[in-house]
Amino acid sequence: MKKFVLRTYGKIIAWVLTALGLYTSCDIIEPRVEYGSPSADFVVKGNVSDMQNLQPIEDMAVIRKSRTAPHWNDTVRTDANGNYELEFTEVAFGAEDIWVYTSDIDKGEYRSDTIRIKASELRQIGKRRKNWYNGKFEGKADFKLVRHPGPMPMYGVIPAKYKEIEGE
Repeated sequence: MKKFVLRTYGKIIAWVLTALGLYTSCDIIEPRVEYGSPSADFVVKGNVSDMQNLQPIEDMAVIRKSRTAPHWNDTVRTDANGNYELEFTEVAFGAEDIWVYTSDIDKGEYRSDTIRIKASELRQIGKRRKNWYNGKFEGKADFKLVRHPGPMPMYGVIPAKYKEIEGE
């Protein structure tokens, strides 16, 4: 009887510890960046258009430049109306600026541009919670891009032409 009770209590404790570990480490309830690290959700919306005729530009790459690591950069594409929406969660120790960059990766018709959204311009749209979650914030960044004046830019290096060496 004593062994049965000890085994049962052991299984119950193991199950409770497993459930507690899953609850605190996974994104089941809410996304957690890391235990003890404050985090916030961000939404950046905007439009990309041509500066001369104000027509929307479709399929432009809009990139959020991460201040911590390049693998946290996030890229979205504009729709047919030139609109985009970036959503991301980041460690947020306080009010920090967001950098958004646009680039015409595919065609190369437009010059790239960068916009800095100041922390004071962010609007809080989600409530802060008791734990380390600082809330949800929204920012806006509209791009007006200029076309390249001349021929399309060329990437890389022009291959060299080698003359044959005499005597070989």
